[in-house]
Amino acid sequence: MDLINEFNASGNVLIATSRGLSLYDQDGEWSTRHMTYVNVSEGLLDDFITSIEYDGDGRLWIGYSEGIQIYNGNYYQTIRDQQMLKSLRVNDIQRWNNEMWVATGNAGLHRYRDGAWTWYQPFSDGGPGFYEVTGMVWDHGTNATIIATEKEGIWIIRSQDDPITFECIATKDSGYGLLDHLKRDFFGGVYFFNDSTVAHYSPDGGFSPVLTSRDLAITSPPINDLTSGPDGKLYLATDNGIFIWENGGVYRNLDRFEGIGTSSIVHSINIDRQNRIWFSTPDNIGYYIDRSASATPIEFQIEITTRTVATATTLTDTRNATSTRPVPTLREEAGEGSSSSAEGEGELSLTRLSGLSVPSSWESG
Repeated sequence: MDLINEFNASGNVLIATSRGLSLYDQDGEWSTRHMTYVNVSEGLLDDFITSIEYDGDGRLWIGYSEGIQIYNGNYYQTIRDQQMLKSLRVNDIQRWNNEMWVATGNAGLHRYRDGAWTWYQPFSDGGPGFYEVTGMVWDHGTNATIIATEKEGIWIIRSQDDPITFECIATKDSGYGLLDHLKRDFFGGVYFFNDSTVAHYSPDGGFSPVLTSRDLAITSPPINDLTSGPDGKLYLATDNGIFIWENGGVYRNLDRFEGIGTSSIVHSINIDRQNRIWFSTPDNIGYYIDRSASATPIEFQIEITTRTVATATTLTDTRNATSTRPVPTLREEAGEGSSSSAEGEGELSLTRLSGLSVPSSWESG
């Protein structure tokens, strides 16, 4: 559902899932924190997590369908008061300097600043002209926050100064306004996209088209997600694997024949601080390291592990089952087992995440 780097830990990655909060550490070890029924106040509010984000003080904000928790490393603060959040369903959480912005349900936006909450009521006087936000990106270069909505086009907030001004930059009836998801561009601005079209936007340069699904393959595979790399490449998650876009064309297509797992359907894709390209399929989570600049191509390395739950009951293999998982919330940012290899210009690592035992270091969860 979401993926970020752990605060001040360059090699660790946090992954929000529909079955708990997973940590992949710099030693290649997995651990997962779950809701605890023994003492609910000391664990996750729910196992289904919609969004995660760190604030400027290093506290982890965890969004759910029924509220928010803020974890300071010792205990959780739970926010389920509708005096603070007019809808408890958290769509996205985005830090903006010292502020935290939260999109909830169809209730527009909330801001947390210096201990105080502000609700920006949809279609109120001076408020946002939208109900449901699908994603937000803080563009560091221009210090603006850019917003994608479900049905009301694309918006921008250019300044944190009060009073906050919401500006529509693409109406719902325009071509760009139909692009209802967004991801940060590594070099500034954002990429907007839907299942068939990708465009780029920067507050200084405006909109420009990038590609359509027909540019990827003759079958026009639906685009599910994308991420931007520091090498200038664009990595696209589709129903036909991962497409790598460079210099106006397809550089590579990675599907199950290249080793991304047992399915070519890729739901989500993200990049971490170590430039690993993380992706999820109906059966696996893995990462790809692009080494195309190396003089000698290296081999793919695949590790697929079927874990067991704490009771040591082996989970049924469902690799050929049809996935019913939702498309993940879009935002920025293996184990032991058998391996195989094939020639390529990248390195691939996969882990089966059907069930993860609770680590001793996360006893409270």
